[in-house]
Formats: sequence, C-alpha cells, structure tokens
Amino acid sequence: MIVGYARVSTIAQDVEMQRQALLELGAEPERIYTDEGFSGKSLNRAGLREAMAAVRE
Repeated sequence: MIVGYARVSTIAQDVEMQRQALLELGAEPERIYTDEGFSGKSLNRAGLREAMAAVRE
C-alpha cells in the first residue's frame, strides 16, 4: 500500500501537481491526503494526521 501526502502553504497554490506525481508512483486516489493553506511549521494538519493513521493501519 502506498500512502501519499501533499501540502501547499497557501490557498493560492494547488496540490494537483503533487497529487498527479503520487498517482504516477502508484498511490491510490483514496490514499492521498492533502493539506492546503498550512505552514510546514504548523503541527495541526488534518491531512497529515489522516496519512499517519493510514500508515498505522
């Protein structure tokens, strides 16, 4: 199982290029988690928590 995580730090940016790269690497669409508009410094990222939970499964 491949779990993907994509993040952009502003809402003006788009995670689609990252999503496409993850799909090309074999990640299933339902296993790609994203966060938009969050700084890398912020630890309160729902997408990251979901990705980490999926890995633990």
